[in-house]
Amino acid sequence: MPELSTEAALNILIDWLQDNIDCGNELVFGNDEDGTDSAALLPWIEKALQEVRVLRHLQLLQQARID
Repeated sequence: MPELSTEAALNILIDWLQDNIDCGNELVFGNDEDGTDSAALLPWIEKALQEVRVLRHLQLLQQARID
């Protein structure tokens, strides 16, 4: 099985969370008291994806400077 990149894994998770929201799935992560459902989690995962993309861009810039 090919290695899954962090970016690809986050994209899969974002799609899954969005499907949960679209289907009205009331899946709660953690406990019911916190109410952390797909809609609450989605913006944080999208932010994480953006940060991974920025980090990857910075790594490419640094590599270009070295080469």
